[in-house]
Amino acid sequence: MIPVSLLCFANARAGDISSEENDAISKHFEHAQLPGRTTAALPVSAAAATPSIDLSSFSKQERELLEKNQVVIGTLDHNGHKRVRARVKIAAAPHVVWETVHEERKTDPDLAYSKVLETNGHTSTLEQKFQLIPVVGTAICEMKNVEIPGHRIDYWLTKSERFKALEGSWVITALREGGTILELSSYIDMGLPIPRTMQDMVTGKKLERRLQNIRKMAEQAHPHSVARKPEAGIQ
Repeated sequence: MIPVSLLCFANARAGDISSEENDAISKHFEHAQLPGRTTAALPVSAAAATPSIDLSSFSKQERELLEKNQVVIGTLDHNGHKRVRARVKIAAAPHVVWETVHEERKTDPDLAYSKVLETNGHTSTLEQKFQLIPVVGTAICEMKNVEIPGHRIDYWLTKSERFKALEGSWVITALREGGTILELSSYIDMGLPIPRTMQDMVTGKKLERRLQNIRKMAEQAHPHSVARKPEAGIQ
């Protein structure tokens, strides 16, 4: 488990990011497309402070779903294709959600194993064996993982004997009313003649299941954390 002291947003400094990580983020890091925000990538110095948003910034339909603890499924344009994007409202402080995301990722049922090949600051190269994949069965992939502490995780495929593409992002945004919006987006190309609509449908169900699992874990483990005041540095 990552120490809470490392998860506080006020401690996520631009100086913690190496030049190599900055280059990787510049190529693959896209700013979360929340209502009222631009699609331009944030510079690393700006990304150090976790953003916040009012629930009223979402559409009426999205607000109603989020308030009912339901996952909102949509799409997100990235790298010339559309990712499946899912959001959920969690009644827990952002730093708690960040820690819970890391805990849940250790028990992802889609992974037979995950081992670290190389680590450089907030950037890691991983070898992961994916299982329970429709038609394919299993696939071993080399993945790049870049973190902006307390704010987001971006990952993408660098090598695979099966997949053509596999990428996604976890994005944490504080709600000014209290609580957190957790967003997970993903795109996968299995390199097979499977209709995109079918791949996206399967992806959407997986994202929904994972977000609901994280929501329950965070709220049950820290039932009073939502009452915390925003950390210094949250904007």
